[in-house]
Amino acid sequence: MDRGPQRSKEAGRFDEDDTAADQEFDRALSAGAEALQRGDAQTARQLLEESLRRKPGHQRARNLLGLSLFKLGDLAKAESIYRSLLEDHPADPTLRVNLGLVFLKSGSASDAVRCFETALDLSPDHKKAQNYLGIALSQKGELVRAREWFVKAGNAAMAQKMERDLAVSPLRDVAKNAEGALAATRPFKSALDPSEAGPANNETGTRWVATTAPEPAVVEPKRPAGGGGVPVPVDEPSVLANYTAERRLSMPAGESGFAIGPTEVVVQVRGEMLTRLDGLVASWGQLGLKPELKRFRGKATDKFFGEGGRRMLRASGAGRFIISREGRTFTALELGDEPAYFREEALFAFEDSVVFENGRVPSRAGGYDLHLVHLRGRGKLLLVTAGTLKSVELGKGEPLRIPMDQLVGWHGPGIQPRIVPIVEEAPEMGVALELSGEGRALVDAPDGR
Repeated sequence: MDRGPQRSKEAGRFDEDDTAADQEFDRALSAGAEALQRGDAQTARQLLEESLRRKPGHQRARNLLGLSLFKLGDLAKAESIYRSLLEDHPADPTLRVNLGLVFLKSGSASDAVRCFETALDLSPDHKKAQNYLGIALSQKGELVRAREWFVKAGNAAMAQKMERDLAVSPLRDVAKNAEGALAATRPFKSALDPSEAGPANNETGTRWVATTAPEPAVVEPKRPAGGGGVPVPVDEPSVLANYTAERRLSMPAGESGFAIGPTEVVVQVRGEMLTRLDGLVASWGQLGLKPELKRFRGKATDKFFGEGGRRMLRASGAGRFIISREGRTFTALELGDEPAYFREEALFAFEDSVVFENGRVPSRAGGYDLHLVHLRGRGKLLLVTAGTLKSVELGKGEPLRIPMDQLVGWHGPGIQPRIVPIVEEAPEMGVALELSGEGRALVDAPDGR
């Protein structure tokens, strides 16, 4: 029986349904934006939530919903929305300004300062960020710095207010406060000191998973003092060194992935894999190769991903590459559907199922920009470092600084990066990456350090 006309009629009906859904989304979004503009935040919230039920990932609708929640005083939900938006759009300075305003309203001036500073790293002439940074600094009592940012923002009234407030406060009190602030600055956490790493089993909502779990160490359970009783479980720390080149990870037959031996690494391709080939010894199978271009905001650019012999290539087909370790440490991990950021040169290979985007953290002083790869989705990846990979815990309200030579990457909700000098008064001593938020960082711990 010929059902061609019926299929055509049904297809037309589905097209009409899709069009109607789009119209309803546009109506709710437009009405929500108008309600917000006339100051009716509650109505705006209801309309924007309705629009997001039709298109949950729409950036403008999420941004406007965050603004309506901010105006209604629901700061926890507003913060959650802006953090999730920043995971998808880490280079958008306006989103960082909006998150900073949430922190400012909730009384978290230090977190607000970091948001506005990061926004200005991305967009140095952002006037609103300059002005809000001045407000956040004034709340912290840093009146001199606040005045400087008010001047840059063109806010003469607030700049003059800072001058008056400084004149009221005796100079010796200002100097004493500054001395106390400097004394309170904590040194860098050592990436090698276990006492500084924090509880290894403290989950932050995301985690990295080894492609093959290491054999668990045998631990004698603790017993209560006095003998007898039920054994007390022992929390086993997650030792990232178990993932390194001292163990050979298994290679499941017929699957893509990595195997790490004492002198070589196997990159096995089934379908498509992005990989570098520096140290290539041999290859097998039918594999096509082409240079990969960097991606930004979801689109390919005209710049190659990597340079020279370390250019990232897209391998297609079925086969494997044998890569000489050449004194390097390789670590195979699996991304468990969480976003993560890695230093561009530390990422050696990853499966095509992992979505990537290139980016950078600019240095305010100039001369050094950190080039990153933002990964999200599920799939296996391979990192290359000079030494053993270690994990360092990040806690909210306690920024972590990692010397640039030791940085490998990080993951966690809404972590904000910025480049700072290791010693403020001696920039020639090098720079570090400061990470603020909650999550974990990966650091390269070369032997002997």
